Amino acid sequence: MSKLTLTAPREVIKLAEEQAKRENTSISAMFASYVLAKSRLQSREQKPSKIGSLTQSLSGLVTLPDDFDEKEFMSDVMSAKHGAKS
Repeated sequence: MSKLTLTAPREVIKLAEEQAKRENTSISAMFASYVLAKSRLQSREQKPSKIGSLTQSLSGLVTLPDDFDEKEFMSDVMSAKHGAKS
């Protein structure tokens, strides 16, 4: 492991200490997790999404209402398909 010294406002340091205590971890471990997560997120964003031609051709074909609840819809579909009671 290498050592890294960071400078931050006192308030940020206090918040980091409190957060680390709540999570039963160290500020160093929190920092490492943050950097790794951010790096993974950026690498995902840089990769172009591979959408198939069929999906692309169907995109925008259906407009759903603003209050559409996908979980409720899927629950209803699965109940109907498998005869389960809600």
